[in-house]
Amino acid sequence: MKRIFRVAAAVTIFAIAGSALGAAALDQAQSLINSGQYQQALTVLDSHLKQVPQDAEARFTRALVLVKLGREDDALKAFSDLTRDYPQLPEPYNNLAVLYAQRGDYEKSRDALEAALATHPSYATAHENLGDIYAALASAAYNRALMLDQDNGVVRQKLRLLEQMNTLPGEAAPAVSVAPTAPTTAPAPTIQTPPATIASAPPAPATTLTPETAEAISQAIYDWSSAWSDQNVAAYLASYDPDFDPGDGQTRAQWESQRRARVGAPGKVEVRVINPQIDLLSADRAQVRFIQTYESDTYSDQVTKLLELRQSGGQWRITREMVL
Repeated sequence: MKRIFRVAAAVTIFAIAGSALGAAALDQAQSLINSGQYQQALTVLDSHLKQVPQDAEARFTRALVLVKLGREDDALKAFSDLTRDYPQLPEPYNNLAVLYAQRGDYEKSRDALEAALATHPSYATAHENLGDIYAALASAAYNRALMLDQDNGVVRQKLRLLEQMNTLPGEAAPAVSVAPTAPTTAPAPTIQTPPATIASAPPAPATTLTPETAEAISQAIYDWSSAWSDQNVAAYLASYDPDFDPGDGQTRAQWESQRRARVGAPGKVEVRVINPQIDLLSADRAQVRFIQTYESDTYSDQVTKLLELRQSGGQWRITREMVL
């Protein structure tokens, strides 16, 4: 069965500061890609990223070039790093899903696509790919059923229908566009997935949010954002509960080490919390949904964020964090 998955060829960058040098490097790399000179394009991008390591568009383009070169493990790491550093962008999740699908790991592919749709519910490519993944999972389940009951004619018919639906004559590999007007054929890629969502505790119907509790929770959120803006790493980390779950496979120690480096690194940071909406889940648990804006010397963005908090020792601290 030939299954066609669509790879995102461009990344939507939300207000990421650029430069004439960065634009020139990307234009040069894109020209080399269009002419099939992938190794040369990779050299240009690597040189640029040594100077501007957090240029998301350049990193995304580099990951696509790695796919073109057949360096699947490297492409996997590149897209995975993008989902970690820019969780608001759906395209890296989508391409991770395609790469996992090429390896036959449909469960991980499904999770990556659900993560893409959590950040961008109207992302049509991810919806299409998710439909194909569900079909692949169904096919695997029907095949297992047929192994257990080879005389089951209903299962055989369902498998035939899936084969007809998922076979497209004349197409053998996922189509990758490295430019909007220049579709090409990509080698099979590789993948990793972040969790699709963060499960939330159901609200307790009898719990009432008092003005005092709302003020305490709001203060905890603003103290967290202020510590981040001030690059006060100790105060920033103190905003998180000891049982905080990074949610991306990292240990707490790994996450703290990463956040220490990133929170303290830029020359200037400003984080703002806009329109926080508080839902009290129980006497000591709450959710806060808000718009977060972030600005540094080299990067800015705006995302919708959900924090889960727990009260302990009279303090509200973050137990889970999610970009919606």
